[in-house]
Amino acid sequence: MSRGHGARQTWLFQWVVTMRLFKPLVQALNRNRLVLRVKLVRDVVRRNYFRSRASAEGAAFADTLKQTGSKQFCFVVAFNTPWVIDAMTKAWSMYSTNMTLVVIDNSSNAAARDAIGRICASRGIKYFALHKNPERHPSRSHGVALNWIFHRLICRLEPELFGFLDHDCIPVAPLDIPSQVGDKIGYGVKRDASSNYLFTAGPTESRWYFWPGFCFLKFSAVRGLDLDFTPRMEWGMDTGGGNWPLLYSHLKMDDIAIAYETLVTVQAEGIEGNHQLVDGKLFHVLGAADKKSTVNIDGYGKRLSTYIWNKHLGGVEGRIVNDF
Repeated sequence: MSRGHGARQTWLFQWVVTMRLFKPLVQALNRNRLVLRVKLVRDVVRRNYFRSRASAEGAAFADTLKQTGSKQFCFVVAFNTPWVIDAMTKAWSMYSTNMTLVVIDNSSNAAARDAIGRICASRGIKYFALHKNPERHPSRSHGVALNWIFHRLICRLEPELFGFLDHDCIPVAPLDIPSQVGDKIGYGVKRDASSNYLFTAGPTESRWYFWPGFCFLKFSAVRGLDLDFTPRMEWGMDTGGGNWPLLYSHLKMDDIAIAYETLVTVQAEGIEGNHQLVDGKLFHVLGAADKKSTVNIDGYGKRLSTYIWNKHLGGVEGRIVNDF
């Protein structure tokens, strides 16, 4: 073993030990009420700043959406993963009816933005590139992007129905979301508040929210509300939890239609991965944008893409993205 290699191992061991020693202190600080309040103020400032930007561009894009004549819109927030947008937009054209798809690009990678823009142009999908997002945490980044979409686009459109779909939720069976909503106020994957969140304070039993990866609402039910799709960790809620006091706390279970997730295991060219089906109609790729997930290790993403295209999308000949 070289001296340099041994030194690196020693440094790594010391770093791991230090992190383990300091972890309880960091957790204690994060639970401190003063620290929590400071972070909440920081989050409010950031989300208000992001929401205030690109208002003219948002208004112009909303006007182009109005010109489609559609009254029902599904917004997808793209993030650094062109191959899932490639599959999802193709699948939408094959399986979804009665709803217009719009891709809003929140990618931090310029090459990914370029690829996603080209995919949407090729498939005739409305596309808008968001301004730079100040949030690094995935949940907060997603939340402030959703807030911008709601307040800058949806409130200007005033559609009959709007909703959000995760960029890696790929339709694999006939999908008519407006029919699923029916006479309900909303339709989505319901998540209950979790007592496992670091900042949870107080009881969580009655709190719930729609996961914004699959969340559809009638605009008439939220007109005039200052909706907030950011996470509220102090309430035990991830992205979308900010709408608990504004909307969800006032709804009864009879007001909503609930979509259910089921676990599926996929063997893609000899590599196994766990994913989900949403209401049996959408294949949810778990960890598509997480560089440490199974999807992005040992070429599994490309194998999974090939599996999805061959099984559900008519073969890989229609695939635009081949760079993983």
